[in-house]
Amino acid sequence: MRLFLFRMKDGNCVVIYAKDETSAVVILNEMGVQSSPASVRPIKRFVAKFALTDAGDLRTTLMDPGTLEEFAPDYPLLQAARTQSYADFGSSNTDSRSQPVLFDGSTRQHRKDWTHRDEDLIGYAVQQERERFSN
Repeated sequence: MRLFLFRMKDGNCVVIYAKDETSAVVILNEMGVQSSPASVRPIKRFVAKFALTDAGDLRTTLMDPGTLEEFAPDYPLLQAARTQSYADFGSSNTDSRSQPVLFDGSTRQHRKDWTHRDEDLIGYAVQQERERFSN
């Protein structure tokens, strides 16, 4: 038995535990997902936390770095946006290089501007990932 990662054309992904890829495809088809697969590949690591909500649903969270690394190759645009975001982050033009920086209004605004910029960059990458296989 192996784990298979299906990268769906709508940007979502599905992980299936099956004896082979053909069996995994059968299981995927039985699930009745709305999108079709763009790619499928075996993965070696999958760790997820399932939290029971007050409504009785299970909410899944991937926190394991190894699992996230397994998914990264299927989201190259998102990975590039995150890399660019981290590389671009720098000090404010108004920060003194020789004096401690106080957390004042201008520093707060600088942080806020970076947060909005990063959210826009990541949001754009997510949109592109969702549309990448849509044709």
